[in-house]
Formats: sequence, structure tokens, C-alpha cells
Amino acid sequence: MLKASHVTTTASPGAGTDICNKVGADRIIDYRSEDVVKVLAGEDFDMAFDTMNQAAEFGGLIKNGGKIVSISGTPTIEAIESASKFGSPSLLVRAFMFMSRNRAAEKNAKKAGATWEYIFMKPDGNDLAEIAKYVESGDIAPIIDTEASSLDDFAVAADKLFSGRAKGKCVIKVA
Repeated sequence: MLKASHVTTTASPGAGTDICNKVGADRIIDYRSEDVVKVLAGEDFDMAFDTMNQAAEFGGLIKNGGKIVSISGTPTIEAIESASKFGSPSLLVRAFMFMSRNRAAEKNAKKAGATWEYIFMKPDGNDLAEIAKYVESGDIAPIIDTEASSLDDFAVAADKLFSGRAKGKCVIKVA
């Protein structure tokens, strides 16, 4: 998968596993029947990408110098500042975020000699241009779960998206 030499991921059986195989994952763990941290105990990864607010559990899986990146859970003040066009959050928001900060993720990453960081996924012209090159070369391909045939039929895609069960992008064709 792109520049990674080995990719381990979790997925549900069936369509989820099929998609992971299709895009080239080396190892797929069924998160419904297996505990990913127990299954991977003793292995050393350069990076963990946390989408389910499990970053605190990943410290034991990361190499010294590695990184854990989260896109779920409570964001850090730094993440909000980097994503915001309006600067630093208010004192009240900063206090709330400080109190709810994922200290366990930070502690376990530090114990492993790694770092933990929260990032906001945000559109960026340079990033999108780089992704477009990968799409054009065939290195990556979008996975479409649901396609509405027109804007009049948008509810088909929206319903699937909001169900939380989409296994790819939900798109609407606009002529």
C-alpha cells in the first residue's frame, strides 16, 4: 500500500475484509472476534493509525521512534489550532480539552519511545494533488459503496453514509 512495506489492518468479515484484500493489506484481523492488541502483541510497527479511539492501547505495538496518529476521540488543542483558520480556541474550550486529553495515549507512546498525535482530516490542495497522482497512476483506486444516480436521489447516498455502515465512499452523480 503506497510506501508501506507491510500493512496490518482490522475489518469485519465479508465486504470489509474483501476491500482490504483488494487494496493490498498484508494482514487483516477480524475486529469482531479478535482483540487486535492481543493478536499483535510482541510485534513492532513504525506507525499506528487509530480510527476507533484506541490509541492508548497501541503503545506496546510501536517501535522506538514510531508514531501513533488518531482521528477519533477528543482532539488536542494543537490539532484544533493547526486546523483552524481562526487561531486558538477560547479559554473554556482549552480547559475542557486539557481535562479530556488522551493522557494514556501520550503516556504509552512515550513509554515506547514513540509519539502520539491527533490530526484533523482536512482538504488541502497540495495533498489532494498528490492523491490525484496516485489515482491517475492506478496506485490507488476509490472504493464506491453507494452511488445516487442524480441529485434528486441524494437520499440513497445520504442514508447509507449516515447509517455508519458504508464500506467506501457514498457519492452523488451530478451531470
